[in-house]
Amino acid sequence: MSEYMSISKVAEYLNVAKSTLRNWEAEGLITPLRTASNQRRYTKEMLDELLQGNMKAAKPKKLLTIGFIQDVGSGLNYKKKGLTELINMICKKQCERVVVNYQDRLVRFGFEMIETICQANDVELVVINQTDNVDPNSELVEDVLSIITVFSAKLYGKRSHQNARVIQESKKLFSQADSEKDSAQDS
Repeated sequence: MSEYMSISKVAEYLNVAKSTLRNWEAEGLITPLRTASNQRRYTKEMLDELLQGNMKAAKPKKLLTIGFIQDVGSGLNYKKKGLTELINMICKKQCERVVVNYQDRLVRFGFEMIETICQANDVELVVINQTDNVDPNSELVEDVLSIITVFSAKLYGKRSHQNARVIQESKKLFSQADSEKDSAQDS
């Protein structure tokens, strides 16, 4: 027996917005079941068919061109939400082109991996500003500085947490010492 999933659960399962599911329904890519109160329900079999491209309706003619995904983090962090979303969209064949200003704005290291993922899924990867005439020594220095910057920030963050804990413990100790001193003077 199939498990019925709400639109919220399906959006989470497929890592898409609920509005995307509604659009897919309007395009005829998926037809959810409806409850007596007209709420959408989906089965895993429906979703698997959608992902495999075996739905009866035609796929949309226009795919997305991704030009901007906002992420906070270093170019060494591969667990960024925007990067993960982009890779999911590429692998689910939801886009036809990814446009970036500089290749290191997408990832500092491992750009070739992203290129391979794009090629395997027939997605064009366009880099607007190529840095063709960069001296290899300069590029190496930039890469090493990036690595040092990332690890310095991590170390500083750890130290600041440790310092906060030391300050908190010191305050406790000093307040205890003051209490004991006051008690000794009273007797």
